[in-house]
Amino acid sequence: MVSNAIENNKSYYLKSLSLEDKFSRLDAWYKVDFLIDNNIMTKEYVVENKGYFLDLLTTTDEMVKVHAWVLARRFADAGYITKEDIDKRKSYLMPYVQSGDLTAWWNAVDLIKGGYIDSSYIRPYKNVFIESLKSENPGIVSDAWHMVPMLTGAKILTESDYEDNKKYLFNVLKSSNQYIRLNAWETIIDLGEKGVLQKEDILPFRDRAKELIEGDDLIKLTSLFDTSKDDFLLRLKSLDLIQ
Repeated sequence: MVSNAIENNKSYYLKSLSLEDKFSRLDAWYKVDFLIDNNIMTKEYVVENKGYFLDLLTTTDEMVKVHAWVLARRFADAGYITKEDIDKRKSYLMPYVQSGDLTAWWNAVDLIKGGYIDSSYIRPYKNVFIESLKSENPGIVSDAWHMVPMLTGAKILTESDYEDNKKYLFNVLKSSNQYIRLNAWETIIDLGEKGVLQKEDILPFRDRAKELIEGDDLIKLTSLFDTSKDDFLLRLKSLDLIQ
């Protein structure tokens, strides 16, 4: 049940969708589903005021704009905005796609999956994404590889686009940064389960998997990725990384 504090400030939440400060306005739009579910505002009210959200998709504030695009697919699915709204403004997302911003790539592919933009719109820039798969920044490498199934599913990448770059992902396992190293493990296992990586790609790293389960990293990993030790060990076993 919605708290009395929120109920008593209903007028504020209604006005918050049109706040002049665009960061505060974006924060309010992130709460829209919660506010509708708790009868603070109606879907009709949100649709009537969608112009204030659409303005965020084209703002000159780059941080606000990129994070507003994160909401575009969800809002289109919910019927708050339309495919036409997205089509008219998609060019504002493209500079970030062209620069290799992974959040922008995620947003664009999410919109492709939803049927709101066509894959041909970003396919010409796939080499930009491929560069992320072999970046000198290990965090970018791991995050980019995690997105590979999305891009293959959206017909942006093919196996030949990433096959020769797998070594860059496995190099991340050498990172001295624990979070980046564990994120790489999660990515590798996920890609193994989805068939992007084959067992012959993964098996040479059995020794590192043994180090993982025998050290403190396993406790940290299960905490970071909201899984249990037993479930994670089963995933490793399914890929023959442990006995």
